[in-house]
Order: sequence, then structure tokens, then C-alpha cells
Amino acid sequence: MSLSDPFLKRPLLTLVVSLLILLAGLLSLASLDVENLPPIAPSRVSVSANYPGASAEVVEQGVTNLMERQLNSLERLETITSSSSANGARVQLGFRGNKGELDQINVQNEASLISRQLPQPVSRQGLRVRRSSSDLLMVLSFSDSSNTYTRAFISSWVDRQVREPLLRINGVGDVVLFGSSDLAYRLWLDATQLSRFELTIEDVKTALRRENVLAALGQVGDSPAPEGQQYTLPLRMEGRLRNQQELENLIVKPLGGGNSVRLQDLGTVRLGEERYGSIARNLDGQAAVAVGVFQRDGSNALAVSRAVDELLNQASLDFPPGLEVETIVDYASNVQESINQAISALRDAVLLVFAVLLLGLGNWRLALITAIAIPVALVGSFTVLKLSGGTLNAFTLFGLVLATGVVVDDAIVVSEDIGRRISGGAKPFRAAREAMDELSGAVIATSLVLIVVFLPVLVMPGSLGRLYQPLAVVISSTILFSTINALSFTPVASAVLLGKSFRPAPKPMERLRRGLAKSSQWLDALQQPYQRLLERALKRRRLVLSLLGAGLLITAIGLRALPTGFVPQEDGGQIRGVVVLPEGASLERTQSAMQRVQQAVAAEPLVRYGNFYAGRSFGDSAPNKGIFFLRLKPLQQRSTSTSEVVERLNPALQRAMAGDGRVILSQPQPVRGFGSEGGISLNLLDVSGGRLSLQQFGDEADDFIAAAKASGRFERVGTRFSANAPSLEVVPDRQQLAAVGVSLEEVVAVIGDSFGSTYVNDTFSDARVRRVIVQLQGSDRSSPGDVLRLLVRNRDGRLIPLSNLVRLEPTTGPTSINHSELSRAISIRAKPKRGVSSGQAMATLERVQQQRNTPSTELQFTGLSLEEQRAGGGTWKLFGLGLLVVYLLLAALYESPIDPVIILITVPLALLGVVLGLAARGLFLDVYGQVGILVLISLAAKNGILIVEFANQRVKRGVAVPVAIREAASLRLRPILLTGVSSLAGFLPLVLASGAGAARSISIGTVAFSGLLASTALSLLVLPVVYEIVKTWEVKRTQKLG
Repeated sequence: MSLSDPFLKRPLLTLVVSLLILLAGLLSLASLDVENLPPIAPSRVSVSANYPGASAEVVEQGVTNLMERQLNSLERLETITSSSSANGARVQLGFRGNKGELDQINVQNEASLISRQLPQPVSRQGLRVRRSSSDLLMVLSFSDSSNTYTRAFISSWVDRQVREPLLRINGVGDVVLFGSSDLAYRLWLDATQLSRFELTIEDVKTALRRENVLAALGQVGDSPAPEGQQYTLPLRMEGRLRNQQELENLIVKPLGGGNSVRLQDLGTVRLGEERYGSIARNLDGQAAVAVGVFQRDGSNALAVSRAVDELLNQASLDFPPGLEVETIVDYASNVQESINQAISALRDAVLLVFAVLLLGLGNWRLALITAIAIPVALVGSFTVLKLSGGTLNAFTLFGLVLATGVVVDDAIVVSEDIGRRISGGAKPFRAAREAMDELSGAVIATSLVLIVVFLPVLVMPGSLGRLYQPLAVVISSTILFSTINALSFTPVASAVLLGKSFRPAPKPMERLRRGLAKSSQWLDALQQPYQRLLERALKRRRLVLSLLGAGLLITAIGLRALPTGFVPQEDGGQIRGVVVLPEGASLERTQSAMQRVQQAVAAEPLVRYGNFYAGRSFGDSAPNKGIFFLRLKPLQQRSTSTSEVVERLNPALQRAMAGDGRVILSQPQPVRGFGSEGGISLNLLDVSGGRLSLQQFGDEADDFIAAAKASGRFERVGTRFSANAPSLEVVPDRQQLAAVGVSLEEVVAVIGDSFGSTYVNDTFSDARVRRVIVQLQGSDRSSPGDVLRLLVRNRDGRLIPLSNLVRLEPTTGPTSINHSELSRAISIRAKPKRGVSSGQAMATLERVQQQRNTPSTELQFTGLSLEEQRAGGGTWKLFGLGLLVVYLLLAALYESPIDPVIILITVPLALLGVVLGLAARGLFLDVYGQVGILVLISLAAKNGILIVEFANQRVKRGVAVPVAIREAASLRLRPILLTGVSSLAGFLPLVLASGAGAARSISIGTVAFSGLLASTALSLLVLPVVYEIVKTWEVKRTQKLG
């Protein structure tokens, strides 16, 4: 009795089970979240601090070091990096696991503890804690085509009319403005007027603190009150200066006679930006404000994107005239293109497999019965995917494509065998029972092999585990449901449809039926040539074994020589650019350079949108740096790849710079959450224990970069760090300070207030809390001499020129200082030459560092490069574990330690095909190809199971080993070829993929196709030879012992 008997007795039950599987799968599909790839980036939280006027070294010593020490003890913390630059610090924290919101809460708690230890200008403004950009979904650019509005107006309008509604959308985690900042009341003071009225900035700050207050006055009649008190009256006072006019009329100094010095006498008051370190423009050179929309964990990227588009369509009706919006970055569109490409591959795979079934089986009823396994298995897998918490992404869809040709294998074997028995005269249901008695063991064995190979994947940690697990769930579940289908629906449907006579079909249909019957004869025609070839192989066993050994050697050498990669770069139509001017260049000079860059980019016809930011960079912002984001036309509207556009833009941009700096172009990382720039990312760490100065550390980095360039494997290796940015050293005369009665603290305060920007207190305007910030106007802080013209008040109240108290000396220093794992670090990026894989590039960089033999520095890969380094060798460990699990399972099923070895001899043959296939197409063995290798373990073993299972049955019945293996190989040739060709047909759309996501499709398709082709072709000859040798020896040994 087989597992199929209950279903053969109750055909209606069989139909109901299949329909329930389909229904549950469709309901699960409707509720699955959609994304491009499984989330492999760690949870990241950033902590930012403002320290106006502070240099990078001061920020490092006074802010960053304190923050790092406090935050380094957080639970599940995996990485900690920081950047200290002029005016502020930013600490980036990476956490294990996907508990982003909990991580943010923990960081917030620690930040509140450290805030009290920071310098007062920092603690008064507070630390900003937020989730980092690993979940950035969209970047929207708002610009003024009419040149009517200021950036402050655009920023204020976007904040009120766009940002707040966006935050209310379900699935939006955060909305951040780029190229602008929160609005604040800026008090621009005139140094000449201050001197005229014998005032300092400190006097203005004192007047603001005194007159701009939040009044809390209590209540008349509040408890405890006298007996009989009948009322309470809250006391109210508007103590804050709520608008520009009230601030301008603030009395700073009474003059007597009813006269006074008001703030408007000392400068101007404007509602402007809180920070002016960045200037944004669009592709047409118009002022722009960008909005970054961040996706909440567990939300559907496509649904959130659609909701954002709907909101913008509604809001556009109320846009101020001339205000326009452009979508610069749209992750959801990349997701949609990737999903569409995978769905197209899945559709083509299903059609090709069905066509193979029609042509191979030569019977529309057999083809239909077999093809039913496809929807049952594929749709049913969505239920398991939903229950496991998975999402619909490119990996899961690739799993479905790979499974398309595999899920019909069992149905082919079962339906063909039943059809053969019915044709031989057996009654339909009796034929089904006899066939299932013989085949159910092999069906279950092959299915278990296909499933258990993925068991190690389900417990694998790290990024490889997060990548492979959804695919493992999908393939395993499709095999599970195809097995259920093969044991239930297929035998019942075969007994019903194949044993039933139909009315004669119309002539056209009859001609089609006869044509199909003839089309399957190619399989039968191969029978005799195969038997002759098999006989030759069995007679030349030593030659076959020698060739097998040579093939294994070639495979081993080839696998070691294959270039490796991680995630291939896809054509997403996105370009990132960094502009670096000489150190010391002003923001205005950088803005001028960015305008030239914008004009050069605008001449490229394939660029659709662009945003340009002066004063910003990726992780190391400074006035001499700028960045830009470009979005190309959709792939369907261009025949040129993004890489070719980059190559075309490079010379044009270098000409536009005219030697005044450099432009670095790259494509974003192929996986979201690992930075905005492509290529290999790494840090050079200072592990000297403080013995290296920043200048010496910079020299070490330059030496490493020169050695890496000399290897000849890189198109570009460089860093944006410099320890030689020009600066001015303010040297105090401490003896003179003491003589005139001025403290150094007062000197630092007056310079910081004048040349930095000082946050004094808050006011309330337009339903917003606005900061009040004082600073000298630009013309009074534009040259070194302006520092010496400042005045400071001594203990006697007299104003003393700073020129009497300090001197200025030219010097150099860094504009930013990075840390990684609490050590100073210099960030380096490398772009490998075409034809050099990321794995080869990383190995070269490690070799360069080893050859330098400098114990004071260490190499540390970061971002996606770090994930690739961690994943190194992980797939081969999985491969070994998979083989071990399959071996143990087969040993248990066959009660033999030898049979699994015979079956698994087909796996190295599949790897030989992989080596040849990748080499022929010039591909790297990346993470997608490695997935294909895992799948090949079970696909290659499947054919061996079919032959060994049948041969063992013959041997148990007393048939001699040579005869048994010949019968098994000959009888199983047709199902092996048919299942092999159907699987290869399912892989074909991946092999021939084009468009979005083509690189990963080609990689996984080539590995699966070439590996299965080689293992199917070679195993039909090699496996029988190995079986006859091993089993003959085993029989003789048993006879001797018995």
C-alpha cells in the first residue's frame, strides 16, 4: 500500500485538497509585502550633534569621543563609526538583527545620558537621533521654475504642505528635508554699529535672554486659597518676541532721554535657514529643496510609493505658481522593474515547460495532467512564504522560476509510468496503484533530497542567511506541494483521463494530436543510440573513470580560478557624483563649480532629472565639496547602459572643472542600505595607539593608495581625506589677557559668537517653534583681519580690541576626522577595472596592505564590501553541509552507506558544467550563481536517484547487477531526459534575460542551466559505470562474507 491509495479511493477529496492549496496560496499572495531584495543591511541609527564654530579636532575631542564611549556599550551593537567635521559630529551605529525601532529607543536613552556631559553649545541644541537611510524610499525635489521664491519660502511651504501629510501615510517612517534646514530667526549684526554703540554680541545675547522669555505665571486663587475662594484666574503674558518686527524693536541698550539702541540699529533680522552649509539646485539650475521619504519596517514599498504619488497629485492643485516637483530617487520603481522582469521570466518559464511537456510527452492529456503541478506548487508556496514572514522579492521569484521546471518532474515520472501500464492493457486505477507502489519511494526520496539540501540555509546567520532563506523557503515549499500533487492529484487524474475514451476529435484537432504524437518520437529515437553508447562506456570502465577523475580535477582547478563577486551591479538608471575642490575653497566657489557641473550634465540627453548640492558630501561634508544625484530615462527609452553614460560624462565633467578640483562618478550600491556610492569601500585604521599624527596617518593612506594603483587592477582608488586644509591658528597672549582683565573664555565666546553661529533661545511663530540665532553679517567675517577687529569687554567694562590680545598664524588641519570602532579611520573607495571582480579586487587590496607591513595601520572593509568579506566561503560551507545532509538522508532511505556515494557522483559533474558555463560567458561567481550551485545539489542527485532506485529493485528481485543497471538506465532515459529538458526550458528565460535585473538573472540562470545540462548528459554514462563497479564489488563481498 502506498501513500496514494487514500486519494485513489476518494478522487473528490483529491480535487478539494488541490483547490484548497490554490485558494490559500492566492489569499497569502495578496497580503505579501513587495521589495527588491530581502533586507540584508543591518539596522542603523545615527546620532548627530551641532557645535557651531568648532573645528574638526575640537568636535572630535569634545563631542565625538564622549558620544562613542557612551554608545559603544549598546546591546546588539555590531559597528560604530563617526565623522567629526566643522560645526558638528555624526555617529553611525549598526546593529545585529532587524529591531530598528527598539535600537532607536535604546540609542535615544543613551543619548539623553551623554547630553549633559557635552559642551554647553551642543547640549543646549540637543542630540538628534534617527534611523539612518537604509530604508530611503524616495527623494523628491521641489524647485521654482519662475525664480520667484526664496529657498526659505520653498522650505517652509514644503515643510507645512508636504512633509506633514507625508508623515501621516501608513508605511512612511520619516520625512527629511535635504538642501535646506529648519527655519530660524537669524540676527545678522553689523560690527561697525556694535562698536559705535560700544556693544558686543554678548550684550545682544543678554538682551534676548532677558526680553524673549516663555512666561509661566500661575493662577489667581490657586490652591491653597483662603476659605470661601470662588474662582481661579490663570495669568497669561506673551513674553516671547513672535515676529520679525518685535525682534527688530528689542531694546538692547537704553541711552537716556527716552532714546535707546534697538536690535534694528545693530543689524538685520530675517527668517532664514538654521544652517547655511548646503545649497541645492536642480538640473535647470533653479533653487531646490529635496525631501527624503523613509520607509517603515514591514511596509510594502510599492504601496507606500503609490500613496506618496497620490498625495502629490492632490497637493499639486495647491502648489504655488511655478513650484514644480521631480522624483530624483524612486526605489519603488526599481522594485517594480525588477519584479516585472522576474514575473516575465516566470511566465516564459511556465510556457516553455508546458511546450516541452506537449512535445516530449506527445499527448495533450499527459501534458495537462503534468502541467497542473505548476500552479499547485507555485501558488501553494505563497502560503508557506507568508507564514515564515517572507516577502515577494527578486530572490523568491527566482526561486519560483528555478522550481518551474523541477515541480513537474515527479508528475512526469508518475503520469508516464501510469500511461505506459494503461497502454499495456492494465485497468486505469490498478495501473495507478501498481505504478505508485513502485514509484512512491523514489518520488519521496527525490523530494526529500530537494528539500533537505536547504536545511542548513534556514539556520545560517548573517547576510548570506538573510539572502538565501526566502529562496530556500520558496523552493522547499514548491517541492513539498509538487510532491503532494504527485502522490494525490497526478495518479487520480492519470487514471481518470488516460483510461477514458473520448469522442473522435474534429479533423484539425486530430491532425494536431497525431503531430504531437510524432513530436515525442525524438525521445524514443534516442533509446538505441544511448544503449549502444552506454554499452561502450560499461566496457571501457577504466577510461570512463579516468575521464571522471580528470573532470573532477578540472572542476577543482576551475572553481579556485573563478573570479568571485557578491551582488552584481544592475542598471538602475541612477548615478551619484562627488565634486571635490582644493582644500580651503569657499561654499560660493563650490557653488560656482557645481553650476558648471550642472550645465555639463544638462547636455547629456539621457539624464532625466538631477539635484546638485554644494557644501555636502557622502559622510564628510565640507564647504569645498559637493554631491549630485542623477536619474536617467527609463531603460526602455534608452539603448545605452548607465555605465556607458558614466563613461561619457566623465571627460565632459573634467573639462567643466577646468583643473579646479575633480568629479567622481559612480552608480549606487546594488543593495539598499550600504551607502550611496558604488565600488569597494574600506577604511584604513590607525592602530598606533596615538603615535601617528593626522599628517603621518594621511601619508600612510597615500602610500596605500599608490600601492593599490600600481597593482593595475583598479580604475580608481582614492580618498577625500586631507590633513592639509589651510586654516588660521588663533594664538592668545595669556600674559596680556591677565593684564587687561580679560579671560580666555570671553575671547573664545566672542570669536565663536561672531564667526560661528550662536543659538540663544526660541520663539513661536506660524505654529512652529523657531530658534533665534545671532552671528555677524557676512561682510564682517570675510577676512582674517575681521578677527582682530573684534572687541571684548574686560572686567572694568572697557572694550578691548582682540588685536591687542591674540595673533593669527597660518596653519593646516583636517576638515573632517572619521572614526571606526573607536579608532581614527581614513575612508578609501576603489573602483575595479572592467573584468576584475569585487572578490579579486578585495584580495588585491588585502595583499597590498600585507606587503606594506605597517603594524600601525590596519585594513577594514565597510558597507557591502564588509558583507562580501563576511560571506566569503559561506556558500561552500553550505554546499558541504548540504551534501552531508543529503548523504545522510539517502543513507537512511536506502539503508546503505554506498548508494548515496553513487548517486552524489553526479554533483561534481554539475560543478564542471558550472565552471565551463561561467567561463564561456565571462561571468563572475556571485551570490546569485552560488544560489544556483546549492540548487544543483538536489537537481543533479535527482537523476541518480531514479536510476539507482530502479536498479536496486531489480537486484533485490535476483537480477544480475550488469543487467539491472542496463535496464534501469534504459527504462529511465525517457523520464530523465524529459524532466531535464523541462527544467532546462524553465531556466532558459533567466539565461537569456535582458533589461532591469538582467545581471542577476543571467548569473543564476547560467549556473543552473549549464550545471544541470552537464550533470544530466554525463550522469547517464558515468553513474551506470560507477554503479556496476561498486555494486558488483558489494555483491562479491556479501557472497564471501555469507
